[in-house]
Amino acid sequence: MSVRSPNRRRMRASSVLSEAWRNFASGTSRTLLVALLAVVVLGGIAAADVRTIVGLSAQATQFRESGAAVHVLTATDAISGQRCDALGSLPGVLGAGASRQAGEQATFLTAPRSGITAIEATGGLAGVLGIADGTGAGAWFSDEAAKALGATVGTTLPTSLGPATVTALYPYPDDASDRSLAYATITPVPSTGDFDSCWVLAWPPSPVTESLIRATYDGDPADQSSATFVQLNTRLGAEFDGPKMFDDRATALAPLVAALFGLVFGVGIIWARRLELASALHAKVPKAALVTQVWLELLAMMIAAVVITLPFTYFLAAQGNPDPLWPAWSAGLRVVAAGALSTLIGGVLTAAATSEERLFRYFKDR
Repeated sequence: MSVRSPNRRRMRASSVLSEAWRNFASGTSRTLLVALLAVVVLGGIAAADVRTIVGLSAQATQFRESGAAVHVLTATDAISGQRCDALGSLPGVLGAGASRQAGEQATFLTAPRSGITAIEATGGLAGVLGIADGTGAGAWFSDEAAKALGATVGTTLPTSLGPATVTALYPYPDDASDRSLAYATITPVPSTGDFDSCWVLAWPPSPVTESLIRATYDGDPADQSSATFVQLNTRLGAEFDGPKMFDDRATALAPLVAALFGLVFGVGIIWARRLELASALHAKVPKAALVTQVWLELLAMMIAAVVITLPFTYFLAAQGNPDPLWPAWSAGLRVVAAGALSTLIGGVLTAAATSEERLFRYFKDR
């Protein structure tokens, strides 16, 4: 049966709060120094992870916008427009459409020697070209074609086949392996009938893309080997394994590193105050009250550190990020939270392990 010391009284919550506040005001807990050190180290680790993730997002966007995620199957008059368009409804396919040269090539009367190719395509090609709204009577113009004609969206141009209205503009990579749409006007047509090419934008890139596109071949099976399958742009490589790159990034262990730092940091902060804590215990301050006081002091410091790093990591997550910023920002928040929580744990455990019996040893070791 344990007997409570009659001299060790319970402290009221207000007394614990008051003591914690006095430590803040007097500088005993080194609040500003501890908070700033936490901001510098945890903020630095978080910043490294955030910027690494933003860099991966930028690489993914560059890969996609370069046309590297687009694959084209070409077989003159042997591509099913309906089957090609249907690929656009599959998971991971952002756009799929078929194209063919128009039977009659229009000459633009404002630039008779422009050499712009007239293309017919199914509506699904809009998703491949990044056209948000390809509906309406008229044609889609490549940026280069529109520039040569001095046209913008809504412009109506006279041609040898009648007026042509620009309903959308699309960029086209300069180093694409297939140049048929680089300097062209595209008129949307129904998907019935056969076409020359099937274009598919798959993201993330999948190894089954080729087999899916080859299924749109609608010609003689004996001649299927003559159909050509190409990646629209090979400059950035044949594939982009985003999930693997994310998992293998150099900063993948940033939360663990922050947690380890926080644990050591919390232990070190309170270890440096062990003589003060042991003296308080010797003065009959209850251990529970002392640990609570330490927890309150560390909690205030870590809240300050988190609040300071919030806008900093937000800014880093937003700068040059082509994707929504939450994935990158939340990664930074996880790093800071892991470090702050570990600091609390390390400090509280060290305070709890401080013993009044070791007061003179602490005094000698100071």
